[in-house]
Amino acid sequence: MRSVLLTIFSLLALGCASSSQDKLRPQYAMSAITPGELRVSLLPPEEDLYWTGQPVSFDVTGMASAIGGVRYIDIMLVLDRSSSLKSTDPENYRIAAATSFIESLSAKSNTHIGAVGFDSKSELLQGLTADRQAVTRAIQGMRKSGGTNIAAGIDIAVTELQANARPGSSKLLLLFTDGKSNQKKTRDAARRALAEGVTLHTLLLGASGSGAEILHEIAQGTGGTFIHVTDPTKLQDAFLNLKTTGVDNVMISANDTSPVPARLSGGSFAGTVPLQLGQNRIVARAYSLDDQVQETELTVTLRDASCAAVDVSAFYQGLPATSLNERAVQIVLDASRSMWGQLEGTAKMAIAQDTLHSASDWLPTDLDLALRAYGSTSPSDVSDCTDSSLLMAFGTDDRSAFKEAVASLKPKGQTPIAYALQKAAEDFVGLQSERSVVLVTDGIESCGGDPVRAAGDLAQQGLTVHVIGFGMDNAADEDTASLQAIAMAGGGHFLTAASATELKQALETTTGTEYRISQNGDIVAQSVLGADERFYLPQGTYQLQLDSVPPQSVQFALAPRDQLNIQLSKADGEFSHQELRQQLSATSCEQAVAWQRTRSEGDVSKTDDVDQGLFDQAHLESSVVKPDTVLDGLPPH
Repeated sequence: MRSVLLTIFSLLALGCASSSQDKLRPQYAMSAITPGELRVSLLPPEEDLYWTGQPVSFDVTGMASAIGGVRYIDIMLVLDRSSSLKSTDPENYRIAAATSFIESLSAKSNTHIGAVGFDSKSELLQGLTADRQAVTRAIQGMRKSGGTNIAAGIDIAVTELQANARPGSSKLLLLFTDGKSNQKKTRDAARRALAEGVTLHTLLLGASGSGAEILHEIAQGTGGTFIHVTDPTKLQDAFLNLKTTGVDNVMISANDTSPVPARLSGGSFAGTVPLQLGQNRIVARAYSLDDQVQETELTVTLRDASCAAVDVSAFYQGLPATSLNERAVQIVLDASRSMWGQLEGTAKMAIAQDTLHSASDWLPTDLDLALRAYGSTSPSDVSDCTDSSLLMAFGTDDRSAFKEAVASLKPKGQTPIAYALQKAAEDFVGLQSERSVVLVTDGIESCGGDPVRAAGDLAQQGLTVHVIGFGMDNAADEDTASLQAIAMAGGGHFLTAASATELKQALETTTGTEYRISQNGDIVAQSVLGADERFYLPQGTYQLQLDSVPPQSVQFALAPRDQLNIQLSKADGEFSHQELRQQLSATSCEQAVAWQRTRSEGDVSKTDDVDQGLFDQAHLESSVVKPDTVLDGLPPH
């Protein structure tokens, strides 16, 4: 195509004997042009696409050209900055139009762009670059002065394309002017552009139409288009409507649905089509100005990235359990005078007694339970710092004894926490099972002891010390910090409870065998056996680690929408596990976490934008999903 156009230019130049014949006559040039091959390409997605039950669209991006390559498009803007524009374009609409054209180019297209400004002379304002903001800055700084030398503007743009255009690219030159220039020099510059395979598109601004003939001529002679604009406010549409690569329009479709028009600008096109789960056939069909039709297709896979769920249960000798081994837990209960304090009109001791009374029924029978209290025998003014009694020893299977011991407590004395922990160590003598202490208190040490050191001593003996701060809403920060330090030294949890429900939850958390779920060494969830918690996690491979004696570990995999129940079992000394799988409705982990967060905050009104039917409400309300950890591994949407 380029060689034919160059030959036409040469023949016309050699065969002209007068000034009227010296013109490149469009009717002759265009009749002899051999159209280039129309080509169209689609760009694959930059990253994997994932489906979570919500509609997913794919931003189709591609290139189409009948004048050169579709892998690269190199564009030079050649903009008039002569003084005549002070009257024809006083508001600088040409700059705004050129900027809109730059911004309309698909962000994903491999298009480089540069800019030249010309008046009597020309200047390379910005060389070819992928930095479109740099080009915008360059053209916005132009000033109006001097005459109109179109040939100079074309020549410097062609020189830049010669030096820096990419091999096989479609090379375009977009020329804007409001005036007439030397016709012979303009034709000569156009011939040099044609020889380099550059297509010229020309825009003329002005009511007189002076210069229209030569601009039309050089555009047609190089395979480009000419647009005459009389109203400067229409320049933006003119720039955007240029058929820069000889392509009239592009239609796109997905999976044989009805085609829709793509946005076409500068040889790149873009549009949006809906996707379905699995493989999708994307088709782009391009139509050239000379009635060629060409299409290409791309397969895009939409992967299922719905959230999965996992919960853990345990069975010892065939019965539901909170441990896979013998487990001994001693509750050390604060019965000091401060426990007469009230929560919502009820004494804290009464709430604790009711909760422990019911706990004796729901705590698993495999749990070896003991009860110790402090501050229950001597009045506080006596300052008895050895006031701690073992109310029920280990090995007592009759839970009614536990209930009776709890019911007998009357708050009276001091808070000798350190002494009570020291005595608790004696209560575990001879036991080789999993062992822990659960300290339930509403205050800090009042007898000068060192409960942190006492908890550390218990930890050295293989006992874990958990601390439940009960009814401490008005406690000073240092009091809370003191109880946290006890739990930290004892290797256990520090939890707070301000109601009967929260106290029950805290007891559940501290009486079962702990387990953690991790991925690549990072803990993403943790709980205890018997807590009946469900965790919502992305697909992947995970490790379940159980703090039993000895420790146990299970590796498992989650696929999208898996609802996995891991059943841990121990019978006759043998450990085993099985995985039971069902399917969840499709949803994202973000939705699950959002649901959990709003439910835990108690503001149900905020959950309107979440499909409540996607989740098991009871499980979600008790879930302990850790959003910051879980979402780190979530694939992009």
